[in-house]
Amino acid sequence: MSTRGVGLAGAARSEGARHRRGRVRAWVPFLLLFAAGVWICEALASGVWASGFTTIDTRRACFLDPADVEGGGGFVDQRWEGLLRQTLASVPAFDATDLASAELLRQRVTALAFIAEVGEPRVLWPDGVELPVKLRRPAACVRVGEEYLAVSSDGVLLPGGWPAPPWIGHGFLPVIGPNDHAFDATAPGMRLVEARHLDALSVAVSMRAALSAAEFETLGPPLVDATRARFSSATEPGVQLRLSDQRVIWFGRAPNAGEPGELSVEAKWKAVVEGARVLREAQGARDWSVLDARWDVPQIQWRESAGG
Repeated sequence: MSTRGVGLAGAARSEGARHRRGRVRAWVPFLLLFAAGVWICEALASGVWASGFTTIDTRRACFLDPADVEGGGGFVDQRWEGLLRQTLASVPAFDATDLASAELLRQRVTALAFIAEVGEPRVLWPDGVELPVKLRRPAACVRVGEEYLAVSSDGVLLPGGWPAPPWIGHGFLPVIGPNDHAFDATAPGMRLVEARHLDALSVAVSMRAALSAAEFETLGPPLVDATRARFSSATEPGVQLRLSDQRVIWFGRAPNAGEPGELSVEAKWKAVVEGARVLREAQGARDWSVLDARWDVPQIQWRESAGG
């Protein structure tokens, strides 16, 4: 899970100043999702106590390489780095002992849509301030006008648009459907509120946990339409996963339904994995249009071969 560090250089230095870099200390929430360690530090003159040497200039930021921070690896949208720079620079330069300004910095960073949680700022005298940060994880995406915005696993729209559903990590971000312009008036920082969208998000989170890159490559970018998820029955498909080449998967209830009487989510994804394997190994010689994953024995509607 990606981690980064931000360094803020001091307003003044002496010839004997020594810039020290350190690793971000482990923070329990980092173990839950993925995180960025924000390291706000001041290079101070060794043994000097004078006006200007304890000033943290928030406009001069540098970012530690993910390898330099504990827990490195994973996804961080590079555009978030620019937003973080702007946020840091919005706080006037302050003294390393000014806890009120450090708290203001924490509050402004917390307000960023891609930030899930921010720890308490800690003055590292005489080196600066440590501010641990946990980023939100992209789990799905929504269509907003002509572009797609990522959505975190807790339902927050994230900044940074793509012209098509992005491939992040090991697969596409599933699109929360049915693409009926419901999100055209939304913006980063807003949350999903409709039941159908929250149901679709639960499917997207489950899907990315269950499928591998091979399955995503075979099936293409999925659109999750959970409009009828809560009305699933023997005759009602419930959640529908719309795929490339006009294929569709009938999934039944969403994973967040919490209702008995239906095939387990794990068994449904096993059927989807098998359906993708058939397509991959057939190499166009055999194809299906509908995969009903709701039953112990998945039901498939096969297409006629190209030769009739």
